Amino acid sequence: MIQPGLRPRILIVDDQTAHMGALCDILREHGYDTTGFASGEAALTRLRKESFDLLLSDLMMPGIDGIALVEAARQLDPELACVIMTGEGSIASAVKAMKVGALDYIIKPFKASALLPVLARALETRDLRLANAHLEQQLRQHADELAVANRHLDLARREAERANLEKSVFLSNMSHELRTPLNGILGFAQILASDALPATPQEKQKFAGHIVQSGRHLLTLINEILDLAKIESGTLSMALETVALDEVFLECHTMVGPLAQQRGVQLNFPPPAGLHLQADRTRLKQVLLNLLSNAIKYNREHGSVFIECTPRAKDRLRIAVSDTGPGLSEEQLGAIFQPFNRLGRADNAEEGTGLGLALSKRVVEAMQAQMGVDSTVGAGSTFWIELALQGGEADIGAAPPATAASAPGAPGAPSPLQPQAPVRRAVLYVEDNTTNLKLVTELIRMRSDLELLFATDGQRGIELARRHRPAVILMDLHLPGMDGYEALARLRADPQTATIRVIAVTANAMSADIARSEASDFFRYITKPIDIDLFNQALDEALNPDALRQHTEPLSQPH
Repeated sequence: MIQPGLRPRILIVDDQTAHMGALCDILREHGYDTTGFASGEAALTRLRKESFDLLLSDLMMPGIDGIALVEAARQLDPELACVIMTGEGSIASAVKAMKVGALDYIIKPFKASALLPVLARALETRDLRLANAHLEQQLRQHADELAVANRHLDLARREAERANLEKSVFLSNMSHELRTPLNGILGFAQILASDALPATPQEKQKFAGHIVQSGRHLLTLINEILDLAKIESGTLSMALETVALDEVFLECHTMVGPLAQQRGVQLNFPPPAGLHLQADRTRLKQVLLNLLSNAIKYNREHGSVFIECTPRAKDRLRIAVSDTGPGLSEEQLGAIFQPFNRLGRADNAEEGTGLGLALSKRVVEAMQAQMGVDSTVGAGSTFWIELALQGGEADIGAAPPATAASAPGAPGAPSPLQPQAPVRRAVLYVEDNTTNLKLVTELIRMRSDLELLFATDGQRGIELARRHRPAVILMDLHLPGMDGYEALARLRADPQTATIRVIAVTANAMSADIARSEASDFFRYITKPIDIDLFNQALDEALNPDALRQHTEPLSQPH
């Protein structure tokens, strides 16, 4: 496109030098910047060095004629406007020249008044083509920018959906974890406060102990949730200082030693080495205690825990805590640092919040350090942290027999395999949490018409249901391996167990959990903490063969 104030540059080619010279002079007088050549070869040589706005060429020339010249010139400059000059009787040739790229033609002889409009139209057509090409380029650029923006919006939308889903899952898990210890606290407190549920002084002392244990667990959980929230919001204070590692190891050994001795696990700390780290002393000890207690709890019987310190580069130290436990699968390793994820080990043998590793990893990263894990199934696991150097029950997999009629802490309960009286009806409780199992054991023990079977996972619960045909099944939903919904579906698919009424007893109390339960085949849905009166009411209705109505609303306290 010709810039305003600039004269259009025209290349004139005619083997008749006099005609070529006259054209150059005339067009120069009408505001054009002209250059003339007597041959197509010379014109192409100049075109390879300079750019022109318009080519005005004679059609019939020795050597390269006008058609070949237009075709060659447009290969050098596709935007070049071309006009052919031709004598009478050569119109067909001129049309052929237009087919290879010429915009117009003029018949010789001609006057300047006839040529000027032809040149003006050719230049306008060229400018229009250039403008269209520029517009198309802008449109393509805008389309590309729009596509990029749409991709970014789609990524942002998906990220928002993922974050929203993660938030919902976190809130649901947090509700479940908080309600679990609350169930023990309120359940045993209701027993102690009730005149209708007699208990001996020894039993009351035992119940009070359960309340204290559950309260401490709840306090730990709340503190860990608050710490996790502070880390996520960037408000957790860190006091990085020079820390003597030998002193931290000594304190940790003192604190976890009794647990290791109780579990029969051998602790192997490294000898004093005089190492100093750049860390927050309190938080470092918190992380090490979490790793050590996990290594002890999730170890094999008479297993070992090894603590090793290995230099990494010139100013880093790796502290590794290794156990001789069952190890972790690839799937478990992928979820090891997720909050509330206990990797299917949330059975009745160990208490835990499912937050320790997630919190530890974030604490380590807040200290400008790294944390990771290596594990082999059957050979144990190694959790490690890397920090800056300053200056230079024994078998967790062994669940108690699920055929016992009493839960842990309830000695002397009758065996479900040999009921003492035929009038007593069996209730099967599928639950993986010790405190919850103890509470329901006490509630069932106080009823002379019932006896309790229990299982700590869905598969074992199904097996007991097939073997003993209980009158009612109490089903936790958050179970290791097979959850309560899948267990219910398998019970319904088996003719032996299809008609047994199943009551959900769960800490899952979010609206989505309740809606899902309403769409399932549970007889009732009881949320934890358990209200004892409502719990007994649900049992009575499930045990009554004449009960005609099927409850679908959750049976729980207002919350």
